Amino acid sequence: MMCSEDRVRILKEAKPNTWIAFSANESSVVAYGDTYAQAVANANAKGESDPVILKTPDDWSAKVFSRCV
Repeated sequence: MMCSEDRVRILKEAKPNTWIAFSANESSVVAYGDTYAQAVANANAKGESDPVILKTPDDWSAKVFSRCV
């Protein structure tokens, strides 16, 4: 399994609003896709039958939520 710092770096370097397929043991990136289904299909095509899929945010800026009074 890759360390959390490496995982965050991979997510931040990836195109916004995209899907990333990691190997089943989460040790490497095996594929990318513009949709969940595409990421899974691309991972399967590379021999990974049980990928771990994560989605990158469309924006990494901090979000602040407050209750309106």
